[in-house]
Amino acid sequence: MNKSSIQRVSSALMLSILALLTGCASKALYQWAGYDDQLYASYKDPTKAEAMRNRLEAHVQEARQSGTKVAPGLYAELGTLYLQAGQRRQAISYYGQERQTWPESQQLMTALIQNLERLEQQAQGAKQ
Repeated sequence: MNKSSIQRVSSALMLSILALLTGCASKALYQWAGYDDQLYASYKDPTKAEAMRNRLEAHVQEARQSGTKVAPGLYAELGTLYLQAGQRRQAISYYGQERQTWPESQQLMTALIQNLERLEQQAQGAKQ
């Protein structure tokens, strides 16, 4: 093989590798906004839960404004963060959004909502 043949083969090989790498790099279906890192940080240090809630809320707002679908479980996670902060009404709202956005979560979200609504009714009955 002469030098120009080696260069052509080398160029073809590089183009093939580049095409393979480009074909494998696909855009993610959902944007998670660093959810896994935030979740780990909040488990490690529970005082970071509020920061996580704020970042997830900002991410949800961005997704709504851009017209993209919020990743599965993020509404439910926000609901749980609100529930842990003692804000049941907000938790119910986000659980409802999860149920509406992701129908496969309907049974779980409905059960959570019903339990929280029952607790709300009991709390209001105790106030009277």
